[in-house]
Amino acid sequence: MKKKKKKQARTTGVPQSSHKIRLGYLSSDFGTGRTRDLLPAFFFWYDRARFDIYAYHTGVEGDTASFAKNAALREIGHHSPQEAAEEIQRDKIDLLVDLSLRMPDDHIRSIMQLRPAPYIVSLAADCPKELAERLPSVEGEKIFSHCYTPFERVQHYTYRPPLLDTGVPSIGVVGELKRDEAERFVSLVVKLLQGEHVVRLILPARVAEGLSEEDFARIAEAGSEDAVLELVDELSYEVLDLVVGVDVDLVDVCRAADHGVPLLTTEASVCGHRARMLLEKLELIPAYNGAELVAEIGRLLSDQSRLSEFHECLHWRLLDLFDGGAVMFSVERAYSRVFAQMNQEQGAEITKTLLDAASREDWETVLFAAHALDGMNQLEAELRMSLAWAYYFLGQGSHAGRWALAATGLARDREAARLYLSVISKSPPGTGQEIYERARYGLRLIEEGLPAVPEIRAALLKACMIYAGLVQGGEAASTYTRLYAMQAEKTEMHRFYYGASLFHLNAVDLPAAEVYQRSLHYGELFSDVQPYSHMGRRKKEKIRIGYISGDFRYHVMQYFVWPFLAGFDQDSFEVYVYSLGEPDQFSQFFQTLVTCWRDLSDCNMDMAKIAGKIYRDEIDILFDLAGHTAESGLAALAWKPAPIQLSGLGYMATTGLPAVDYFVTDHYCDPEGGGSEQVYVEKLLRLTSQFCYNGYTHLPASDGAPARHREYILFASFNQYRKIRDDMLVAWRQIMERIPNSRLLLKNSAYQQPGVAMTAYKRLKEMGFDMSRVTFEPGTKDYMMRYLDVDIALDTFPWPGGGTTCDALYMGVPVISYYTERHSTRFSYSILANMGLAELASERMEDYIETAVALAGNLDLLDALHRELRPRMKASPVMDQEGYIREMEGCYRAIWAQWQAHAESI
Repeated sequence: MKKKKKKQARTTGVPQSSHKIRLGYLSSDFGTGRTRDLLPAFFFWYDRARFDIYAYHTGVEGDTASFAKNAALREIGHHSPQEAAEEIQRDKIDLLVDLSLRMPDDHIRSIMQLRPAPYIVSLAADCPKELAERLPSVEGEKIFSHCYTPFERVQHYTYRPPLLDTGVPSIGVVGELKRDEAERFVSLVVKLLQGEHVVRLILPARVAEGLSEEDFARIAEAGSEDAVLELVDELSYEVLDLVVGVDVDLVDVCRAADHGVPLLTTEASVCGHRARMLLEKLELIPAYNGAELVAEIGRLLSDQSRLSEFHECLHWRLLDLFDGGAVMFSVERAYSRVFAQMNQEQGAEITKTLLDAASREDWETVLFAAHALDGMNQLEAELRMSLAWAYYFLGQGSHAGRWALAATGLARDREAARLYLSVISKSPPGTGQEIYERARYGLRLIEEGLPAVPEIRAALLKACMIYAGLVQGGEAASTYTRLYAMQAEKTEMHRFYYGASLFHLNAVDLPAAEVYQRSLHYGELFSDVQPYSHMGRRKKEKIRIGYISGDFRYHVMQYFVWPFLAGFDQDSFEVYVYSLGEPDQFSQFFQTLVTCWRDLSDCNMDMAKIAGKIYRDEIDILFDLAGHTAESGLAALAWKPAPIQLSGLGYMATTGLPAVDYFVTDHYCDPEGGGSEQVYVEKLLRLTSQFCYNGYTHLPASDGAPARHREYILFASFNQYRKIRDDMLVAWRQIMERIPNSRLLLKNSAYQQPGVAMTAYKRLKEMGFDMSRVTFEPGTKDYMMRYLDVDIALDTFPWPGGGTTCDALYMGVPVISYYTERHSTRFSYSILANMGLAELASERMEDYIETAVALAGNLDLLDALHRELRPRMKASPVMDQEGYIREMEGCYRAIWAQWQAHAESI
């Protein structure tokens, strides 16, 4: 009876809780091939609590290492079908999944015929029914089983139809033309050429090789003298207005959309329901027949506004549609249906098992029982919440969030918990906008009386805090961060998050005096701290300088701390570094430059402990380089572990901490007589330039303004998206309106997050931008090289660039900036002024606009600036590392002498 019962558990989809289901994925493209970009999701986003993953590579070429990192990968390309099947059987695979897109090749078909696993599913559009099952639907919906995740993502999509500039439509053809389809294709082309007398038609070899000489003769006869037929090896999407599809599959649709080019085709030319589903989601509905297709091509080419919108949005719509976690959530639910035997009587028994396991907090049993019920379509909302909690307690927050979202229809008193699980993980399901709205909705319900324990409200506040800056801006981010700080039970967390709320104010246009008033409360949070005494200190031969930050790693600050670490006077000073960030290869190198390196990343929330370590090191002058930024050690200064304490460089306003003696600035950010002293709790140390930039020695210099060669001005902002405010966008739009042929490039890592680029697109369009002249790009490791394509950089306000401004100038790109009296708005102005280019920064918005327009209209000056900016920068205080550290050390000596004189007088 025991053996029989165990067998029943496996066949009904309820394996023992200790048993993970073994999934085997079969493909010839793990190393290389057309479908390789569709495979990563199966290995990167699978449910690790339920499955063990095996990959069977039937190909013989390419690099499979990226898949081997996440699965047991077997190279069976040289195996006979019998040998391959035996290896799959030895791995005891429960479900074998063929990942082919169209028809499985002969080798894969031969393996499947040997039935090496109890269950076999094929995702191929044309797989014979006798070989494998189709992937079942879930809750009546067909599963979009493939997720386009290219190994090399398109960075420069065709955001602007070439037709707008050339006046001649360019049409490419994608897909594979079979011999028996040639006649239909030629007829379509003839009709197209008869309707479009002036056209550039481009055929790749994959299509052209299916045509005869007679076919080409018919095409040539149909075309006018102004029509052009080009034969190419591969299509270059950047020259195409649209593509026509012949026998296209999901890969063809994805690649066209990834390049921003609309694909038009007929229903008969689409292979597989997934390709058809994607075309519909992209609003590219296949035509019923060839005549309708030709008519749709004509309509789209004549409607330049609609054509432009496709080019502007397709790339980003595609990115947003393919959420790997969401795709695998549905796919793996379909797997549950493969295992399940539709036995309603067993459903009641499994439900009882699940409820009993949940009461005992046996979460593994809950997980397997719940998925068995889901496979039978018997997992109700309450049980889905039990499954969500199982994932939560098993440490899989993202899966917990997805099941919580699927548990709609719960009783009202459980809604708070459902929303809690939907936002609590490091990567909650949905876009930033969706997560933020869910969290706000939950907080509103709690305010209206929804029962919720404090932990739930705290989690919802934290989600709002994390995503508010991207969705609503700096003021909302600061408000939610402050509210989150207020509910923190631990004092150190209250201090940390209140400081973070001050950081968000850099994106808010506030008077410096208001920022100062808000900052004073930070110091009050340390009123109970007993500072160290430094009376009777041991005298040392050298002044001991300590630097504390979480940014001694791959971070923008590495380019500004270099002089402190590599250029200090070793005869007069010792340098101790207190690193709070996760160490990397940059950290390892920095260690070799200094007297002593302390990696305190394991205690970066215990500021009293950090202060004690600094005190025992007998630091004379402690310099906090991070202020209220992430992984900062500023709070440790409240214990006064060094007799003299400084802050500056990485933060943009007063720390609000009375224990900090000096704030490092310069004469441009805080001019004498400008009233700056009234908005700092610290004394001001004014350098010639508060920044010293360490440039990249291996990068090529600009050889002149790119506009010289392409006949239009490219404006750009590589600043963080959260820095871009509506008032600056209005100014940018006015600049572009006055420079009619100009274009705008917005590049930042935020645009690769789901929903961000499309949100930005809609925002700019509503503000009146001609979006055929605006492009978005995600951040890339080689982003410095992209500056070589930029003519003029437009700075943000009130949070301008620091490192970004230096990067642009170093690559020869002039930066136009706007500033007020507030220190944080004057970073770029300080850099420009120290280079003798103060006229590129303005104190009035109208002057900001005029400066950009005037420079764009003076190509000779612009060209000269591109050639001269790097030499000018190197010769200025902004890159004078020797002068910078000597000036800084002069300040160290002066303030140390003052302290010693004061100490001796007591």
